[in-house]
Amino acid sequence: MNRGNEMRKFLNFVDKMNLWIGRVFAFLILFLVLAIMVEVVSRYFFNAPTRWSNEISQYLLTGVVMLGAGFCLVYDGHVRVDILHRNFSPGTKAVVDLISFLLIFMFVTAMVWKGGELCYDAFIHDKRSMTILEMPLFPSMVLVPIGGLLLGLQGLVRAVRAVHLLTKGSDIGSEKESEA
Repeated sequence: MNRGNEMRKFLNFVDKMNLWIGRVFAFLILFLVLAIMVEVVSRYFFNAPTRWSNEISQYLLTGVVMLGAGFCLVYDGHVRVDILHRNFSPGTKAVVDLISFLLIFMFVTAMVWKGGELCYDAFIHDKRSMTILEMPLFPSMVLVPIGGLLLGLQGLVRAVRAVHLLTKGSDIGSEKESEA
């Protein structure tokens, strides 16, 4: 098996992984909406706000955001000045993707490093929320380095594809394109 085929398999694996994780954990949004809806109904219709809804909503939102970041990057969903980007040539887009990867890499390095430290500390010391639920903080904190790793891997995939385009003049293609 040649290197190009191995590289393509790795890139497609990362694409598939982020697509699968994004689709599976998107269902957390339903539970998030349900928790907020219960809070709104109980607060405004029965004048009896819940004590758990805010914390559960924060945990669910952490999951949606952290585990959806790589998925969002597969579909070019992150913030970008599209009015400029759409008019760029493929080569210029590749250069922009490389510069973006450097920024993503710095960001996710901090997320994985510091998020991992805080997660480890919360796990070792059994840190809990200071609410009535006293939920352990570790489960939500572990999502930060995991999400950073997934985003970083997807950024690396985009960077490798950009380098391939700039050096070989052809696109490796992505898993989302093969689905369409």
